[in-house]
Amino acid sequence: MNKKIVLSLLYILIFAVIHAQEDVQDTMKNYSLDEIIIQSPKFNRNIFEIPAAATMVPERLIETNRIENLTDISPLIPNFFMPDYGSKLTSPVYIRGVGNRINTPSVGLYVDEIPYFEKAAFNFDFYDVERIEVLRGPQGTLYGRNAMGGLINIITSKPHQDQETSLSVDYGNYNQIRSNISHNQPIGKSLAVQGSLNHRYNDGFYTNIFSNSEVDKLNSYSGRLKALFNPTGRFKAQGTVQYEDSRQIGYPYAVFDDQEMEAGPINYDKESLYNRKLLSSGLNLTYAAPSFTVRSLSSMQMLDDYQKIDQDFTPRSLFFVLQDQQLQMYAQEINIESAEGGVYNWLFGAFGFKQLLDKTVTVEYGEDGLVQYKLPFTQYFYTKTYDNSNSGVALFHQSTIDWEGFTVAAGIRADYEKASLDYIHDTFRNGNQQNADAAESSMDFFEILPKIALKYSINRYLVPYATIAKGYNSGGFNATFERDEDRSFQPEHSWNYEAGIKAKWLQQRVYANLAFFYIDWTNQQIYQAVPSGTGSMLTNAGKSESKGVELELKVLPANNLETWITFGYNEATFKEYVKDSLTDYSGNYLPYVPRYSFNAGGNYNIDINTGWLNRITLNLTYNGVGKHYWHESNEAYQPYYGLLNSRINFEKENISLSFWGKNLFNTGYNSFYFQALGNSYAQIGKPATMGVKLKVTF
Repeated sequence: MNKKIVLSLLYILIFAVIHAQEDVQDTMKNYSLDEIIIQSPKFNRNIFEIPAAATMVPERLIETNRIENLTDISPLIPNFFMPDYGSKLTSPVYIRGVGNRINTPSVGLYVDEIPYFEKAAFNFDFYDVERIEVLRGPQGTLYGRNAMGGLINIITSKPHQDQETSLSVDYGNYNQIRSNISHNQPIGKSLAVQGSLNHRYNDGFYTNIFSNSEVDKLNSYSGRLKALFNPTGRFKAQGTVQYEDSRQIGYPYAVFDDQEMEAGPINYDKESLYNRKLLSSGLNLTYAAPSFTVRSLSSMQMLDDYQKIDQDFTPRSLFFVLQDQQLQMYAQEINIESAEGGVYNWLFGAFGFKQLLDKTVTVEYGEDGLVQYKLPFTQYFYTKTYDNSNSGVALFHQSTIDWEGFTVAAGIRADYEKASLDYIHDTFRNGNQQNADAAESSMDFFEILPKIALKYSINRYLVPYATIAKGYNSGGFNATFERDEDRSFQPEHSWNYEAGIKAKWLQQRVYANLAFFYIDWTNQQIYQAVPSGTGSMLTNAGKSESKGVELELKVLPANNLETWITFGYNEATFKEYVKDSLTDYSGNYLPYVPRYSFNAGGNYNIDINTGWLNRITLNLTYNGVGKHYWHESNEAYQPYYGLLNSRINFEKENISLSFWGKNLFNTGYNSFYFQALGNSYAQIGKPATMGVKLKVTF
């Protein structure tokens, strides 16, 4: 780790803490930053009281930064990286270097307390999002599955007792269109219902020169219905149903030259697409007694998608792949928690889930493929059918002792999971079907996940903490494999150590969070192409480590002016990774982990208060992403790049008109990379975009 960076960050924090003790009341005006509250039911407290690195993105910053999906929050969260895959099928998420390109994600995602376990469900359209919370480091003690790297908690707007309607229309270049309507309707004093409809469309940002057509068009419709029933002060029930129908033309991939570090033009012969229907629903029941609170969280998710993809992405007719999958997921959690306050607080819970995934993958050989692989057929393709079942149960507990500024929190989770796979491989040669392989397999996993955290509130402005937690991601079966030894992969384990300090000073005009972390993990699950190059799978590396530092600093230097900077430094390497007798990646950097990243920006409000205008808000942000490698070999990489974004908003009571721009300097960079069929491929980052948005609330 760069010692100069660490020393500089320590100097900034020490300087601020010293000056925090000065009496500045005579020179300060009466304004301050809002308190930051993490609203997840298992935390539900001021961010200063949580002994972990946590970031909350409020609604106004979601609007200002035009966050449309999970990928867009990458610049705002230190050491959070989610590359743009090119479709909603796969959503690789990395926190502090922990993440998976395919299969089960290593980062937990909850939307209105509904768990999202499947990678194909992560990338959905954002609308009416009230806040985004990201907790870095393992959260498996309380949240279990998928929370090895951290937790993302997305909270959308809730039904309330005021009748309200909101309309918005957004238009930008490349024929980008976003329109939304939402309505909140109280029904009596104890029931309120809220409905939203959203549409997102664009003509595509890239052109396939083979067909002279756009390759990444998007047309997506989504809706959400919520009901909140609160008949007494102690009991409440909230039901949520959300649905999205998304249709994409893809993928914007071009052959990449690893020597010149440049991507060529997008040039392939078969149109590719990804269509998905996603339904999620949840029912949350809460009863608050004087001394405890009981919660029941029931959820269900169904996914039906279809993919057609030119696997070789060249003008030649080599391979064409069709994938059809259906997912059903059911989850139930019950927990009981002591009422807030007192020296000792506790939480007990039980969790269970069942996930069924049926998938069919068909690989068709084109004319050039038949010739290249010397197949004596006029028609050849094979179909693989996967019937995958995962289920699990867990018991968890956390105890917390608060005494004279000291807080000790200890948690433990016992987690059991069982996975099974029914696999059939059929080949079709000149129309004749032949069964090539069939197998039934099962695996089960049991893990104990402990966590302990210490926090000392020196005063309400200065809080140091330290945390030790075990991280875990279960093993399973690969969705694509060609050899028996590649059919499954093993669990990965990690020990995570974190120490930090949270500070606020100058009458709450400055917030600072500084965290240091070290992750030591074994059997890291690594993305690999299958031997033929027509798919991907997970294998296990030996030992890896990740270490780094994170800083979040927010300042109100003057009335109506808000500034901030977030910075993350991450050094993640393989300690032991011998791939085969000829290939040793030990000592190399992990792929998809930027060495550093930062976001700096500010908002400035100009109060007008005329007959036709109340306020003008100016926003400017700069996102910097450091060098990161695309492959374990560390040959291909993306050098540093920076993106400048801006927004100007005009407000008059319930009407706002804003003009926005992203990547204003049209900076060129690559947002994604992979290898297949002996070639390297990349997706070029999105060009400069700009547009206008009108929003009316009444």
